[in-house]
Amino acid sequence: MDWLAPVNTLTGAAIGIGSTLLADRLRWRRDREALRQDTRRQAYAAFMAALSDAYSRLHETARETLPPAEARPAAHEVFTSSNLYPLRYELALIAPWDVMAPVNEAFWKVRALRDLVATGITTDAPDFRTHVRDYLTATEAAQAAMRKDLGTSWPQGAGREA
Repeated sequence: MDWLAPVNTLTGAAIGIGSTLLADRLRWRRDREALRQDTRRQAYAAFMAALSDAYSRLHETARETLPPAEARPAAHEVFTSSNLYPLRYELALIAPWDVMAPVNEAFWKVRALRDLVATGITTDAPDFRTHVRDYLTATEAAQAAMRKDLGTSWPQGAGREA
């Protein structure tokens, strides 16, 4: 009977150590996932801000009705200075394909808008309006995919009506 007390003590210590290790492991996983999600949220926000900035500046360039000789370098400068390529490459490293597919589509749409603006087109042109509509649709799809990935709710039927 003298051995029963030390065995109970060791059993209690093992249970205490095990539960502490389990709690630490669960906390570590939760913190790691929170950091991963925060990293994605920041990268998504940076990309969408750059995309929006590029669109706004391209729209302004088209509004200025520049001749093609001036519109081309202006449009390319807008696109280059927006930092979209590096931000898209960053997303390619951390985002799931369900997000990257619509992100790429939005990127290609704003790039197509850049190419159109580079021709000297104005905001009055039907082609310009079509490209803008396509860009906005692609951007909304990218936002929806990002929100889904982050677990953020999105109201039903809240899409843009064209």
